Amino acid sequence: MKKSHSQYGKVKFFFFYTFLTCLCINCKTIDGDGANDQVDQCINIKGKRPKGCPILPTIGKVRLYLETSASMNGYFGGNTEYKQIVTDLAVKIDKEISPTSINFISDTIRSFPNNATAFSSHIATTKLAIDKSSQLHEIFKKIALNTKGEDVSIFISDCILSFPNKVVKANPSINKTSASSTLKNNIYSTFIDLKNNKQAASLYAFSSQFFGTYYDYQNVKTKLPGTVRPFYIWVIAKNNILPVFDEKLIRITDFKPEQSLHFGLIDNMVNQYHILTQLGMVGEWALIKSDNKQSDVGIENVKTAKNNPQEFYAAVDLSTLPPYAQKPEYIAKNLKLNQKGCTAAVTVSVKGSADRLKSNKQKTFFAQATHIIKVTIKNIQLENASLQITLPLQYDTWYQNWSTMDDKQVKTLGKKTFAFQYLVNGIMEAYNNTDKNFIDLKFQINQ
Repeated sequence: MKKSHSQYGKVKFFFFYTFLTCLCINCKTIDGDGANDQVDQCINIKGKRPKGCPILPTIGKVRLYLETSASMNGYFGGNTEYKQIVTDLAVKIDKEISPTSINFISDTIRSFPNNATAFSSHIATTKLAIDKSSQLHEIFKKIALNTKGEDVSIFISDCILSFPNKVVKANPSINKTSASSTLKNNIYSTFIDLKNNKQAASLYAFSSQFFGTYYDYQNVKTKLPGTVRPFYIWVIAKNNILPVFDEKLIRITDFKPEQSLHFGLIDNMVNQYHILTQLGMVGEWALIKSDNKQSDVGIENVKTAKNNPQEFYAAVDLSTLPPYAQKPEYIAKNLKLNQKGCTAAVTVSVKGSADRLKSNKQKTFFAQATHIIKVTIKNIQLENASLQITLPLQYDTWYQNWSTMDDKQVKTLGKKTFAFQYLVNGIMEAYNNTDKNFIDLKFQINQ
């Protein structure tokens, strides 16, 4: 009796399924995510099949807010860098990242009715900074309330902390005397709410010529004929969305901030490494075998003697850290060692070449790393010793140099913003990163 086409189909499917099953018995999955290493595009990172890469969160709508209080008017006058940066950013985010709406904000929020491309013409022909004044902490609060789900908010401002005009008129020194307390605490209150909503923030600093009227901390006016002044771009989003958005943002060719800071992203702490046994191994030791394929554990059978240290190298990926925290000189200055039962020295450097690596696994670990850690074990006193390497979370201090408490001589201030350090300090206190680390690596050093 002849077999039907459906029967042949079942037989073919059976043999094909059996063939795939046999293949998968022998397929290698370094990171244990079920994706064969031959096709896994993110080895050592657990991700969804078949390519083994994690599923990144989807970026929702982008809302771009431009502060339009009178103090911003000078950035809109003439062919300033501000206008070029803002229009370029609006169009490219809209076209390359996610649909973008444009809003003008001070005491109220006004929506721009057209798209980002039309905004480029609008900013060149229309006076936008028409509002009398604004309070920065209230603006941040409005933006925070409008940032929901997967949406992203971008806020562009000169970031000058100030009380309302009528309060300043009654007490001309109040901005100066209360910046470190009342104004900072208002900012703290706004950002603690952001933190509690699992929202994070990135700060990017720029500078631009300024053609217009500048208002100092006592609201005294000074005409500036193209004086260079700083302005800032803030990005606010959920803490799982912000890193994805920031990575796309910095790929925009003309997005070149002079400085940056990031708040609420400490979940990216680095705690994984891989020891490269084929890279500069010195002495007698062996790699500790572990079932944890995400990270190595350390070395064993270590034999140290006087003037005979043992050395090994570990590959580590620091790409999730802020740029300043990836610099070897910063790491060398701030790195902490906790040695139990051994004496060791540690240096961290940006990876170079690795011609000596032969195994594909070690080549992969090296390719995924940004830095190499060199560990020198000078002596070992305990059978089971340990070495912990930590890099405490510390913010870059550039913002202090961009701050002033007296802006009366604004023509000679350069890139300084009134009370800027108290704005940033309030945000730092809100996210409260005490006892947290950029890096926390643990090595077993066993005899």
